[in-house]
Formats: sequence, C-alpha cells, structure tokens
Amino acid sequence: MSTQLESELHGTDPASVFREFLSEATPSSVYYLVDLPWPYVAAMTEASTEFDAEELPELRLLARRETLVSLRQSFLGSARAANLVEADTLAVREREPVGDTPLIVGEDQIRVPLLLDGTGAAIVSAQGSFAESAPESITDAWEHGEQFALRTPALGRIRETIADDLGPDLRDDFDQGLARAATQRDPGSFEPVTATVVVAAANGTLHYDLSRWGETVGLASKATFSRRKGELEELGIVTTEKVPVDMGRPRQRLHLTEEYDSVLDDHGVDELVARVAG
Repeated sequence: MSTQLESELHGTDPASVFREFLSEATPSSVYYLVDLPWPYVAAMTEASTEFDAEELPELRLLARRETLVSLRQSFLGSARAANLVEADTLAVREREPVGDTPLIVGEDQIRVPLLLDGTGAAIVSAQGSFAESAPESITDAWEHGEQFALRTPALGRIRETIADDLGPDLRDDFDQGLARAATQRDPGSFEPVTATVVVAAANGTLHYDLSRWGETVGLASKATFSRRKGELEELGIVTTEKVPVDMGRPRQRLHLTEEYDSVLDDHGVDELVARVAG
C-alpha cells in the first residue's frame, strides 16, 4: 500500500498541536484516536479544557493498556478525560498492540501525530491507499475494543461539589494548587488526596466533612483520607484540634502547623500545595 505524508500542523508541543487540530475539527465529526503515545493522550485532555463540549467532535480513544493506565494514574489527565466522558465527547477503549503507528482517523482523512526531537510536535495528513483502506479496519477494531474505566471523577464535578460541600474558598485554593501542578514538569505527580487535606487544613475544615465529601464524589475512601491525614501529621505538616459535637465522638478540625502556615502566608496556597502534593 502506498502512503504519502503531507505537512499539516506544527507546534512547540503536543498540546499546542492538538489544540489547533480541535479548533479545526467539525463538532459533528467522529475521530478515532488510535495508539496515541502518552504525550498526545495528555495533550488531548489538556487542549480540550479550552473548548466548550458542544465545540468538540466526538473522540474515540483506542489505546494500549499501558497508555490507558498512565492516563488513569494521572489525576489531571484522568479527571479532564472524565469531564469529556460525562459530556459524551469522549469514549475510551483498550486494545491489544497492533503496529507502531499512532493515528487520528476521521471520516475523510487520516492524520499521523508525530513527536519531533528538538522542534516540538506535528500532525501530518496521510494520503494514498492506506488512508483509503484504514477507516474500516479502525471501526472494526473499535467495535472489538474493551471499555476502559478511568476510575476518576470528572474535574468539573469535583470543583462543583467541593464548593457546595466545603465552601468556595476551599475550592479556590484547590484550583490554585491544580493550576500550579499543571505547569510542573510532571503534572501527573499531583496527588489529589494530599492536596485536598492540605487546603482543607489551610481553611480549618473538619476532617469528617472533607473525608465524607471525598468518598461521596469518588475521589477516595474515608479510610484513605484518614491515612493521608495521619501521614501529614507525622511529617509535621498538618495538625488537628478536637471539636465537641452534641452526640458522638468529637470531630477533628484540620490546621496547618506553624511552619507550613508560614509557607502559606509567605508564598501562597499554590506554593504550599506544590511543596506537599506536587
């Protein structure tokens, strides 16, 4: 089969290239994202945040398990992807490795995303007999793919419920920490449970309220929140104050220790979260 590649989109990084691709895509179209390398999967989730759901095409991510596990393990990527799934603009399926060429397959065109050493990234169009024969095989592979659960709540739902249940100030602090994490070299290292315990301590939130919210929204179990709180206490980052209640055992109000309260005062909540949860 003869195939020719024609230059189409170039950028300094996969996110900028994918952003341009999405801006040119027809919202009513369907695109299969096949065997994308992890940088392009992360780029897809990042670039999509700049568009409303109705502006995006239907994206069908068909990837190898190791790539999808990387997505699941990246809180930012997975939570952003879950936003798209909730909006019915993304579906995710797993498949066995077949070949080494990543593809973006549309109704009338095939594109090949590339990582270019030293010069950024590009998406080029594939023309010729391969482009003519591939769509049918891709749709067949999609039909036989296995659905993949992200196991992460949608970022929009996290932000909405954290404001409703724990207050807009805590949501704003969480957003600042998240924004800082997105600029780090490894955004996937952001640990959301640690971050929420820290910002809850910065706001004097009851640990009971925090863990109940976290379990309800699907971020982590109450046991996980309690375990993380204990670890942060041992590290000298968080401390607790007993608060009496009318019935039952006293609740624990979270606070920062004096050292980390100084970090908050001097550098802001984004630096605090970056130091502890980034």
